[in-house]
Amino acid sequence: MTEGVIYDRGYRTYEGPRRGPAGARRAVYKEGLRRVFGLGRKARAKIFPWSMMVIGVMTAIVIVGLHFAIGQAVGDAAPVELPRYADLFDAYSFISLIFIAYAAPQLLIPDRTNGVLSVYFSRPLTVNGYLGAKTLAYASVVGALYIVPQVLLHLGLGMISRDGFFSYMTDNLDILWKVPVTTLGFVAMHGALAFFFSSFVKRPGIASASFLGTILGANIVADQFARVDFPGSRFLTLIAPDQHPRIIRDFLFDRQGFFPATEAGFDAWVSAIVIAVFTALAAWFVHSRYRRLA
Repeated sequence: MTEGVIYDRGYRTYEGPRRGPAGARRAVYKEGLRRVFGLGRKARAKIFPWSMMVIGVMTAIVIVGLHFAIGQAVGDAAPVELPRYADLFDAYSFISLIFIAYAAPQLLIPDRTNGVLSVYFSRPLTVNGYLGAKTLAYASVVGALYIVPQVLLHLGLGMISRDGFFSYMTDNLDILWKVPVTTLGFVAMHGALAFFFSSFVKRPGIASASFLGTILGANIVADQFARVDFPGSRFLTLIAPDQHPRIIRDFLFDRQGFFPATEAGFDAWVSAIVIAVFTALAAWFVHSRYRRLA
């Protein structure tokens, strides 16, 4: 009979730096960025997120190149209908929906399904700290997805401007607040819906499909309500979450677009209220859900 052997490996207390709650939040934030971008994972996990960033950058470069080519060809007679900031939002926001459908489930679902929430919620990290770090990671990634192409477009248009770079920058100072405000609308509304599904759906693929299906289905339903006339029907046109950031974008950039809510007579400030209320409700639901899991 073999006798058991006890190895005395010694016991040492942790002697490293104790960073407290702030350090725990930073760790969750960095881990969220790594997970979304596929860092530290196999190559196939990096293809999708990085390709989305490349598409955004290339879209801005193509628009700048279009301005330069047509400007060189026709000079001062170049048409004013060339795509600019609002058009870049319009073209790329649909691509970003796919990225958001991927990113939000990756931030929330694996921690829950892998059973590590109890580790996260032990001292010093709280539910508020955990969700705050995850939200900041989402906002950083998706915000960059919108902002970086717009910055490249702005700098590119300035460099090819006939009035000179600094003159163009001075004449278009309003872009410095219009682009961030528009980005905030997209990030808040789409993020609230994506986090809502990711907080209780167990599979990332199903959460992504639920998010995209809701966006598409709500747009169709709201469009149908804009075509009928019965008491209260105009208020039902507000149920499409995807239209509200676009309404704010059109208002800020002086564009005219067809949306069920605008056809029903609602102004951009109504869309801003809808985004705020929807985001607050989603935040309350997600927070309540994770309080029960803690």
